[in-house]
Amino acid sequence: MSQVVVEVGCEELPAHSVRPACEALLDLLAEAIERVGLSEGQAEGRWYGTPRRLIAVFDGILERQADREVERRGPSKAAAYDSEGNPTKALLRFCRGAGVEPGAVEIRDDYVWVRKLERGRAAVEVLAEEIPAAIRKIPFDKTMRWGAGRMRFARPIRWILALVDGAVVPFQVETVPSGASSRGHRFLAPDPFEVASWEELAEGLRKRFVEPDPEERRRRIVEGARSVAGGVPVLSEELVDENVYLTEHPVAICGEFRPEFLELPRAVLVAAMAKYQRFFPVEGEDGRLANRFVSISNGGDPESVRKGNEWVLNARFNDAKFFFEEDSRRTLDEFLEQTERIVFQERLGTIRQRADRLADLAGRLAEEAELEERLVGLARKAGLYAKADLSTGLVSEIPALQGKIGGEYAKREGFEEEVCMAISEHYAPSLKDGSPGGRLATITLCADQADRLAGFVGIGELPSGSKDPYALRRAMGWLIDAQIAWPFAKKGVVDWIVEAAGLYREQGFELKDDLTLSLSAKEILEGRYELLYAELPHDALDAAWAVAWREPSHQFDRRVRFLAEIGKDTAFVRLAKRAGNIVSAARRKGIEVPERVTADDIDSNLFENEAEVLLYEAVQRADSRMSSLPADDFEGRVEVLRGLREEIEAFFDNVMVMADDTERRDNRLALLSWVDNLARTVADFGKFVIEGE
Repeated sequence: MSQVVVEVGCEELPAHSVRPACEALLDLLAEAIERVGLSEGQAEGRWYGTPRRLIAVFDGILERQADREVERRGPSKAAAYDSEGNPTKALLRFCRGAGVEPGAVEIRDDYVWVRKLERGRAAVEVLAEEIPAAIRKIPFDKTMRWGAGRMRFARPIRWILALVDGAVVPFQVETVPSGASSRGHRFLAPDPFEVASWEELAEGLRKRFVEPDPEERRRRIVEGARSVAGGVPVLSEELVDENVYLTEHPVAICGEFRPEFLELPRAVLVAAMAKYQRFFPVEGEDGRLANRFVSISNGGDPESVRKGNEWVLNARFNDAKFFFEEDSRRTLDEFLEQTERIVFQERLGTIRQRADRLADLAGRLAEEAELEERLVGLARKAGLYAKADLSTGLVSEIPALQGKIGGEYAKREGFEEEVCMAISEHYAPSLKDGSPGGRLATITLCADQADRLAGFVGIGELPSGSKDPYALRRAMGWLIDAQIAWPFAKKGVVDWIVEAAGLYREQGFELKDDLTLSLSAKEILEGRYELLYAELPHDALDAAWAVAWREPSHQFDRRVRFLAEIGKDTAFVRLAKRAGNIVSAARRKGIEVPERVTADDIDSNLFENEAEVLLYEAVQRADSRMSSLPADDFEGRVEVLRGLREEIEAFFDNVMVMADDTERRDNRLALLSWVDNLARTVADFGKFVIEGE
């Protein structure tokens, strides 16, 4: 068994790209190793990565492919031999290509066939084709070309290490040849060094100030920050992750800023430190921010790094203090009116016009949530002022403070606590926060995202492929998550978007008609659901989508998860889809079968068989029972359908549906359509795939 080691060295990657790129490289190589027969079963590997390198390691790889017998089909018998039975030029060419004599072929199914033993190739030879192909396929959100090459990658590739048991896998990607060399830290140990295995590579990197394991870098960052902070560092998982993938040799360094800046709102201090400088804020024992921070250095003289960080942070805080003091001279109402000069989108008006729409829509959503009248009014107020801080000096200086500063300024002016929280948190609220302020934040978020979707979808600015310049997929994801986390919605997200579009039209904006808008929003919704339910059987999602794509997401979530379980009961699925299969087949033949059927649509005088009567009576009882069940009582509805088993089976055993008498045929199809209608209150069971059928 062999060890395969691949390292792709490049210029510093964006922190958010490192982990996905490493995982993609590992998956692409694992798929290739399995496909070419270099593994016994599933190829198991592991990845490591830093901003400058993507590493994949596989143990237990076969040294060479197994020999195998392959069959190739040649020309037809008629084309292979002439009238006297002699080989034609077509047969001779085929035999030369296959490397056999004409006498070695056999005739089967009127074609020439040849069997040949194909010798397995060495792993080094095979991987010389597969590794560069995998490297080229690594996906990135943004790519570039460099030099004279045409390959696109996130950053220029500088070296490639590719080994099978110490032997170099020979290939070239653009102008970069593979080899056995790696490199250490860019500044502390930049010279190349050669290795023959993963163990040697890991040891060599660590000697040269590179820790390849991100989990070890995470440990160093967390422990280092806690040891030097002189307080309690605020170690958010997101910021720790970012520092893990920004560094190869992380060293925690504590610095200080001038105490007078502690007068600024906490949100300002945290945003300046964490968002823009990637520093960890430090709290005292009382939970209040101290005038200290922890930065993570990637090498360099600690004292010089500390002084530089302190200078940069003090300068940023000084600017923030200036804008904060300037903003304090104006009220939130003045900032709101100034948003009249900020364009939301050329065809969708200004932020001030948007504020009126958000206020109206937030109020409607609060009413839908059946909040008390006071909170409905506060929801309108939160929607109105949600974007007022976009005209403030502080947000222009630090855009990440959107919402947070609006909430701070609202609090300063004595706004209701719930409104302050809604304004502050509506960009990314805790969706499960059941407090009044948390609920208003969720409602403001929903109004914001529904308005965004209605506007951009309404003017035809749809996401396409990997491009989504207006973050409409993300907006749809927020609406879905909000409806699932807090199941107050009585309408689905598409209906919210249509309702939001109506508010644009009331202001005189021209958008696409509601049907076109709904279908476009439906496409985005479908993509989000496919991503959300990727771990569930796809036929369960298809079965739910076919009958209930427009329902509230919390109900759709329950439906699709229920179907993922009920789909395992193949006997029930077979029963539930039987009537629908016959109806669908009839419609494909051009026979008109009513979509919605009641007892009045069935003529019992046309029944010829007792099985028809029994099914008719059973469906009447089932329809009555289902009418009394809540729409999302899927368990109860399935039990009603199970109760029809005997009558359905007897009907198909004793009744010819597609009778020559078209009047009776249509009557029987209508009865089956009624059965299918009851099943479709749960799912389109025809979407389920039963293996072997």
